[in-house]
Amino acid sequence: MATSTIDDVATYLIQESNMSLGITHRELQKILYYSQGFYLAKYNRPLFDADFDAWKYGPVNTGIWGRFKQYGYANLYVSPDKEVVTLDTAKKAFLVSILSAFLSIGQTKLIGMSHTDHPWENNYIEGMNKRISKEQIQDFFINFDTIEEYVSTAEAKLQFSKLIQSRGDYLNSLPDLEEGWISGNKAVPPTAEVCRECNKFLQSFERNLFSKHAAPVIPKLIMGPVPSGGVGVELHSPSKNIYINFYNDALVDVSIETSDEFTEHELNLDLFNEEMGLFLEGIV
Repeated sequence: MATSTIDDVATYLIQESNMSLGITHRELQKILYYSQGFYLAKYNRPLFDADFDAWKYGPVNTGIWGRFKQYGYANLYVSPDKEVVTLDTAKKAFLVSILSAFLSIGQTKLIGMSHTDHPWENNYIEGMNKRISKEQIQDFFINFDTIEEYVSTAEAKLQFSKLIQSRGDYLNSLPDLEEGWISGNKAVPPTAEVCRECNKFLQSFERNLFSKHAAPVIPKLIMGPVPSGGVGVELHSPSKNIYINFYNDALVDVSIETSDEFTEHELNLDLFNEEMGLFLEGIV
């Protein structure tokens, strides 16, 4: 059968959803994106010709946005009698399987999951609404054998994103530590600048990890203040251990440990920032 229209796909998704949980505009946009992605990966051709742009709340098709924007946050409605002439039985069954996997997740989590995907992560620039190509979507979703594998991976990435965010809040609190914060020792709290630089590194690490790996190995993150003044970060994965210390005197040391190699670098903060891309390549 020829390529369907995105309007028919949206209509059918709404009709099916109205028989159970209902569907909001933002949920529809994400489920359209997932429908296109898994169809491209499975059949090597698009489900529909329309494209998505990288908006603040994930991939969005502007035509569908214009069609349903008046609903706001309410559930969408389409008459059950409205025909979807470009969808055959096989495509309808495929769309039902997508709905079964994603509709109950909820719009907030769907948006967060889409933010961890290559297609959005590599295109989003605030206020630009850049086009996401079908090739980018297919190249990403082809990495997953099943919908369940994707959902599991996306949930793990989303949890790591939340951890990075919470660690940012933790870093903001560290400059308020008192002198001698370790009992019986002379311990200096990290400066606000060092905490900002550490937070900037963690955010860059997350973006780099998600933009280069569809299904990344999520490292264990350990961090805390350094008694001499600064912040220490450890990232542990099965193949690599990373140790980075940001010091109050604007020095950074980086150690990378693999099964057959251990490398160390010591440099000033400005040079570390200039060469962060190279360090991220080695770390990620």
